[in-house]
Amino acid sequence: MQPVIREMTGPDLALGFLESLTALAEVNLSFEAAAEVFRARLRAGVRTYVACVGDHVVGTASLVLEQKFIHKGGKVGHIEDVAVHPDCRHLRVGSALVEHATQQARKLGCYKVILSCFERLVPFYEGLGYRRHDLGMRIDLG
Repeated sequence: MQPVIREMTGPDLALGFLESLTALAEVNLSFEAAAEVFRARLRAGVRTYVACVGDHVVGTASLVLEQKFIHKGGKVGHIEDVAVHPDCRHLRVGSALVEHATQQARKLGCYKVILSCFERLVPFYEGLGYRRHDLGMRIDLG
């Protein structure tokens, strides 16, 4: 069964969203805290997409828009937090989520979409048309 990709709604938190997200990293949020984070993200304009099989969430990805001063004030889409429940990795859920987020960025007028990934995931993203570009750096602040 192919997953259905759609924008996340509040009830998805209890339908497997948090469990799917733990495939990426520990969540460590209560349901109530996760609901508040979701509301804050909605207010900030972060778009969260879910992949559903039946009424169960099996994957997620987010699209964050950034308006730039360069490129005539153009917008950049940042794909973040792509996660697929381990039991559903054979269904091309990750591919469907990334393709959907990329299409949404195009519809929203972004001139490019960027993402960061681990080295082991480079072939996956290259298969979706992404290419290596910059070297990513980070500092953990807490």
